[in-house]
Amino acid sequence: MFNWSQKRNGALLLCVAGLTACSGEPDADRALAENLETAESMIDAFYSFDRNILQPILSEAGDAEGRILGYQAWAEGGNYIVMERAACVRESEATISCSITVQDDPVVALETGFNVTDTFHLTFDGATIVDVSTSSNDQPIYYQAREWVEENLPEVMEGPCKRTDGLRDTPGDCARAMTDGYRQFLEARRAEEAAGAAFIPAEFKPPVLVEMEGFKIMPLGPELVDVDYAAYMSSIEHLQQSFTRSTGWPHAELDAEDAMRDMLNEEGRFERRESFAYAVLTPDGARERGCIYVRPSSKSGYDAEVALWVTQAEFDAGFDAELYTWALQWIEESWPFEQVAYPGRAIAWSEWGAL
Repeated sequence: MFNWSQKRNGALLLCVAGLTACSGEPDADRALAENLETAESMIDAFYSFDRNILQPILSEAGDAEGRILGYQAWAEGGNYIVMERAACVRESEATISCSITVQDDPVVALETGFNVTDTFHLTFDGATIVDVSTSSNDQPIYYQAREWVEENLPEVMEGPCKRTDGLRDTPGDCARAMTDGYRQFLEARRAEEAAGAAFIPAEFKPPVLVEMEGFKIMPLGPELVDVDYAAYMSSIEHLQQSFTRSTGWPHAELDAEDAMRDMLNEEGRFERRESFAYAVLTPDGARERGCIYVRPSSKSGYDAEVALWVTQAEFDAGFDAELYTWALQWIEESWPFEQVAYPGRAIAWSEWGAL
């Protein structure tokens, strides 16, 4: 495996020995070739699963150092196996990208037969890596499973997947816990499918716009991504305590890409009639006051469960109680359910968890 310090030391010795030029910038082709070599070395180091090999290469990468070292620990915990590795290529003047297709336990747990391709984007300043970001082609079911774990297994998000300053405390343990959570997600999905009965009758048309005095509701989707993101990011601590009971959502590291992914997932579930998520907006649609979720019950004995939240500012203004009272009547009058659960409201969280 390529040794980063050996490369630097070797170049210095050649210079001292007079075997190579000691001043002036190398030509562009040579500089690119050296940076490509460095990029390949970083990938070698990452998949060695040895932090001590990877860390020196990232020593000038700023905040990316902690993120990538954490991802390395996650990859080790998730049993990443390299299936295909493409050569690193120049992406832009200062960036090199390296794509690696892997088999990993979290995705294997979803039984899709899919291998994920991760792409590392390395930014250089001269010959030094100063930033690293990653992207991947994960399937939608992967994000659905992660959201299910965040919603249904708060002990995972508060335990092995707990974050400090945006970074997981124990990423390897988190990967193993999420793998088990994804298995539970798949079992829960299959159980719902095996139940046979559709969540809502085929002839029922879910509401797509309800206008009331002081607010209106409409399905969550990409066109509402900005107002939705602004709403929940304004109330992180409030929602973690009152809605999700977890630091898994929302949290300060969520970005625009995460927000859009969430909107696309909610839109897809609505279109497939799997569950129905609504934004609660001001009458002019300029601001989101909260959200209402109508979905299949995760507990026996109920046709559906309904959850809702409002922002911290709206809660302080008393809108939470107003919206809940309205939602009770709306669900009773406008939806085809006999028994509806309201976890954390009509049913205490402790009681709901014990069912």
